[in-house]
Amino acid sequence: MSETDEIISSIKKVLSEGKPLSISQIAEKTKIDWRTAEHYLSILKNLDLVDELKYKNTRTFYYKDPDNYFKLPVKVKHQKLISTIYYHITGFCKNKFQKEPTKTQVYKIIWKIDKLLNLKLPIGWYRYGPVCVQVFQGNEKNEAKLEKKEINLIKETTEEYCSLDNIELQRKVYQEAKEQAYIIKEKLSEIENKEELNIILMDLVKAVPQETMEIVTDFVRTTLLLGWNTTRNYFDIFWKYVTLARLKESIKFYYDYNINLYLDSQIESAKKEIKTTIKSLLEHYMDSKYSQDKLYQRWVKERK
Repeated sequence: MSETDEIISSIKKVLSEGKPLSISQIAEKTKIDWRTAEHYLSILKNLDLVDELKYKNTRTFYYKDPDNYFKLPVKVKHQKLISTIYYHITGFCKNKFQKEPTKTQVYKIIWKIDKLLNLKLPIGWYRYGPVCVQVFQGNEKNEAKLEKKEINLIKETTEEYCSLDNIELQRKVYQEAKEQAYIIKEKLSEIENKEELNIILMDLVKAVPQETMEIVTDFVRTTLLLGWNTTRNYFDIFWKYVTLARLKESIKFYYDYNINLYLDSQIESAKKEIKTTIKSLLEHYMDSKYSQDKLYQRWVKERK
């Protein structure tokens, strides 16, 4: 490895711990001088591998890992552990079922292992349930030493979870985790009558992250006004927004408030998309007979 590669690798390593650092802090931790640190940070910034925060006269930098979901960093010790768990999942699945595991299966398995062993890995809840920030590639190596009982636990969980297809497994995990918003989402796909729909939608409002409450209420009211057959086609847009907020909420333990650097812009973009969708639905379908509805009135006011 060249000197340049070593310096870049060391900068990535210290920033992978998740906390934004100043140039001086990075120089100290990597044992290089300030000017050298600034030079390489500029290179990494141009490559979109780090980003910079400025507050008054202070500049801090944080790492953006292009190989991970939402470019979130993972601590080096956890990178190796996650790769090792992925390695064993792949091996056990191939041995038992003569096929590669799906990403859905892998993420649900590592979620279960993480809970059983209290590993505190960067695993959060997103659109289809738990997902590990470190993307499963299928070619991971055995990089960390695990105890025999831990390997056996991976084997047992893999054989159980890989026996199910993705949809069955998702539903199983939703129930195991008692994640009400996800359970309610599944109920919506099987809705039979309007009375049942009203109850399910009210339960959904209670189950979503607090920061999504206003938009969720708007979507629910729009559904009650226009009917599920009209709004169900736009549910994926709505669900993306809700679960981005859920991801931030569920993975904050690992990143603390630094998670905002990576997800707030994504959440805001998803929020604008669903707000625009709701307004478009109201504009297309509603007429004067709904003029007394509060949601309709607010939409008209915002439109002006």
